[in-house]
Amino acid sequence: MEAEKPKNNYVSNSFWMLLEKSARIISGILVGVLVVRYLGDAQFGTISYGLGIIGILTIFSTLGLDSLVVRELITRHKDQHKILGTAFGLRFMGSLAVVAGSCFYSLLRDPIETTYIVFLLSISIVFQSLSVIDFHFQSQVKGKYTAINQVITLFVSAIIKLWFIYVKAPLEWFATMAAFEAGLAGLNQIIFYKKDNQKIRLWRFSKPEAKHLLLLALPLIFSSFIQLLYQNVDSILIARFLRDMGKVGQYMAGVRISQASYFIPVAVCAAVFPGIVNNRNNPELQKKRLTQLYSLMIWGALIIIAGSMLLGDWVIGLLYGSKFPNAPEIFKIHIWVSLPVFWGTAWGMWMLAIHQQKYVLWMQILNAVLILSCEFILIPRVGITGAAYALVIGSYSALIFMVISYKPKEGLLLFIKALNPKNILEVIRYSKG
Repeated sequence: MEAEKPKNNYVSNSFWMLLEKSARIISGILVGVLVVRYLGDAQFGTISYGLGIIGILTIFSTLGLDSLVVRELITRHKDQHKILGTAFGLRFMGSLAVVAGSCFYSLLRDPIETTYIVFLLSISIVFQSLSVIDFHFQSQVKGKYTAINQVITLFVSAIIKLWFIYVKAPLEWFATMAAFEAGLAGLNQIIFYKKDNQKIRLWRFSKPEAKHLLLLALPLIFSSFIQLLYQNVDSILIARFLRDMGKVGQYMAGVRISQASYFIPVAVCAAVFPGIVNNRNNPELQKKRLTQLYSLMIWGALIIIAGSMLLGDWVIGLLYGSKFPNAPEIFKIHIWVSLPVFWGTAWGMWMLAIHQQKYVLWMQILNAVLILSCEFILIPRVGITGAAYALVIGSYSALIFMVISYKPKEGLLLFIKALNPKNILEVIRYSKG
């Protein structure tokens, strides 16, 4: 018999998580674009530069624990208070290191005004330590709590940002919004956690548990750091090579819209992760579900790429107007990264489920070496488009690695099977069951 029970819990969880991510992207496009247009390329470039620095150092806060903690909560539910308390303690201590490290780096390289913006942005990492509560909801397939939390946070944040634009607020006010959003989300998570009849006071930090989690996460820490490095270093390299925050803003305006679709693989994979793990005693069904997930990733990415190439110039022009003339070109180059990102999200989840994190590490190393090498060569020669082309080159090389690295024949066969659109129809029939 199939191990999935009840199957519609995972479908419902996927719906709630997609709803949350959809609300996030709608807010990002409707309100985020207004904020970008208000700030202009130079001020938006400063914000993006600061987020790039913080993004690289975020690994000291997240410690690669996200999916790992969810897996541990599923397989060791009786230890949930020790797991959550230890994960929170590790993330909180790490968040303080992120704040100190990002400000120190900026203080060495940038004007004091820029360092102040970096500090304001970095405070959000401290509040994000409470996101460990979301791991509990993921392990219990209760995505609706996270969805409702994020929708509330996004709505309140959107209203405040629109008011900032109305009163012509300075850059510093917008920089504080990251911390406000994280703090409000953390408060809501505590409320929903209590509503789920859970008690934070039962959490406890355990040194043996911390050692256990960190040892398990070690490959993920390295791979996540490498991923964060090549995902965030582009804005920093543009600022260093071209010495123009306006160019950083032009580049990130295009990338921002391209990355908007990344909520799809993250939401779907986070929602179905418990289901795939719970099918570990039924390898045939587990592989079937994995193939269906891969198929969703491939066809979802291809549809987005095709639509973007056809409508990209018009959409970006409509959103940003004449203030960001380079954004449409950056968008149409960067959107090609969607396919490796979609596939890679599902593949990384699978590697974690079967305890093969080392392959994720090697993939990230390959990706980072290629992307960084190309960026160092292309950005000084062709400008901001060089950064976008570098990401495409590195990402598709990584895609090939993901397909053939672990059990090459099996990986290639899975990829070929996932290309069959009939898998999508099976998912639709399954969701109606």
